[in-house]
Amino acid sequence: MKLTAFLLIVGLLTGGVGSISSATPQEPPRYILDPIVVTATRTATEVSRIGSSVEVVTGQELRDSGTATLLEALAMVPGVAIARAGVAGGTGTLFLRGAKGEHLLVLIDGVTVNDPISPGGAFDWSTISVDAIERVEIIKGPQSTLYGSKAIAGVIHIITRAASGEADAHLSVEAGSYHTLNATTGISGKLLGTAVRVEVSRRQLGDISTADEKDGNHETDSWSMWSGALRLQRAMGAGRLDVTLRAGRSRFDVDESGGPSGDDPNGKGWRADLTGTVSFRINLREGWEQRLLIGASRIHRWGINPPDEDHPDEHIDSDYRGLTRSLEWHHNVVAGSQRLAAGIVFDRQSGSSRYTYEGGGLTSSSVVPESNQSAWALYLQDQLSLGSLALTVGGRIDDYSDYGSQPTYRVAAVAPVAGIRLRASIGTGFRAPSLYQRFSPDYGSEDLEAEKSLAWDAGVEAFLLGRGSASLCFYRQEIEDLIDFVFDPVTSISRYENRSRVHLEGWEAQARLALTGSLGLDGSLTVMEARDEYTGEPLPRRPERTATLSISYRPLSRWSWGLRLRHVGKRIDLVWSERKHLRPVTLADGEISCELNPNITVRLRVRNLTDESPQWVWGYGSRGRAFYLGVLLAR
Repeated sequence: MKLTAFLLIVGLLTGGVGSISSATPQEPPRYILDPIVVTATRTATEVSRIGSSVEVVTGQELRDSGTATLLEALAMVPGVAIARAGVAGGTGTLFLRGAKGEHLLVLIDGVTVNDPISPGGAFDWSTISVDAIERVEIIKGPQSTLYGSKAIAGVIHIITRAASGEADAHLSVEAGSYHTLNATTGISGKLLGTAVRVEVSRRQLGDISTADEKDGNHETDSWSMWSGALRLQRAMGAGRLDVTLRAGRSRFDVDESGGPSGDDPNGKGWRADLTGTVSFRINLREGWEQRLLIGASRIHRWGINPPDEDHPDEHIDSDYRGLTRSLEWHHNVVAGSQRLAAGIVFDRQSGSSRYTYEGGGLTSSSVVPESNQSAWALYLQDQLSLGSLALTVGGRIDDYSDYGSQPTYRVAAVAPVAGIRLRASIGTGFRAPSLYQRFSPDYGSEDLEAEKSLAWDAGVEAFLLGRGSASLCFYRQEIEDLIDFVFDPVTSISRYENRSRVHLEGWEAQARLALTGSLGLDGSLTVMEARDEYTGEPLPRRPERTATLSISYRPLSRWSWGLRLRHVGKRIDLVWSERKHLRPVTLADGEISCELNPNITVRLRVRNLTDESPQWVWGYGSRGRAFYLGVLLAR
């Protein structure tokens, strides 16, 4: 039997990334049976009481997996597909249940980090590492009822490690193939009555071509990044003040394009990110908590491509600046069997961009002047218990200053029936046109309408002999008034228009099994149809089938190991309207660790064990087999 077919079967029978617990009391539990999440309802709620489809990946699971970037780690989550234009700083995109990257809202500690000046307003996953992360909460399906625009496909909330006040420190260094260096250090403690945590990391990669080497591109490119995180926590009377700050700066080489003759010896790009929040929460009386949050996210991207031997008369430079600011006043009220969540939100996005090209004696430029749009929103949600049924009902209205109002709703329910758990949800979502789509003088249109969505899902979860769980979820979603970049052959004018309608449906099967307190088996199978109903064609870069299988052995002794397999089925890509087929691929990663003493651990990691060479975006390459050796010091 072929390995890919084997993975599909094993993934269906045994699969997923998740949270269960060992059945033997004396053995250390490997998973959390019923994790508490905040993102799904904006209140701390057990997953067993949430009707939405939720995944939780802990920071410890991210670090145990050995992956350097969050994008690679989330590729193991059911319903997730990823694409990246090369490995040296190329743009990274995450598709949740087949929806566009711009239909996914990404938060860091409650603040939106989607790029407001990128064409669609998506988040670029190429620059975020797994450092300083406490957990990642993934809520699937439209979440505009709680989070407004962009949450059509769902929400991914990255929550950084809290400042507990306990004194500890750690240092890890890893080096290996492709001039790789991954180093991170952190310290936490208490200073003048304030809990403090600081983490800093450095990552670099080189000796690989962004444009695929199989197409004759041999000029090597590199990527490097510094990032840091600061978190403060202080008790203030009956309340608590939290301050978070996360910053990153990366530099990367840029090739002219993917495919043959894509090399460029001197194209370079930079990116700087800064995200911060100030949050104050207080219990005014028993059962009533208020929280005031002020947050901001700034993204600056720029690049330059001067003349070179292959392009002696070309010069390109670009500059993109985006800023998101938000203010939220949130209330949680517990009254008997009901939990009410209500809030007022103000959100403002601004940005500008410039792209200039000189070549062949001609100069062209595309400039988006400083532009902005703001919105007020009011939301209300009620979680109530009706016997064994847990029901969540919510609604929201978003009002844009120069755009109009958008109402949304969501209903979700979960109930235990005969030893199994049934879930179902239905909701609406929307995405307002991005700043670029509205205000670009060359391609924008202020007459664009919001994209709108209706989706539902239903699932069942069963527990396996007290040692694990298995689940199956079916979903269906329609997105209409999709904004497309359209070329008119009559007028030869290109611009953004509301034109397409997208159909998304599929099912996700996963299981989690703790064979012992030390040996765990996880896997998943996702089958997905993502189709543009305007053209009838499948959406690019979305695989029809994805399967994962993870085996981990983490005993109480010094040695531990893990193995992860991921099969990605056939996909298509579009290059200047030409359909390109991307072949199926099966990847294998693994690691083995040895704890020399309680403070020192050594780890050997191998990536792409079978030396595959997949293209996630046509014409752009990926790393072959790679080995990494690292050491972790902690106390």
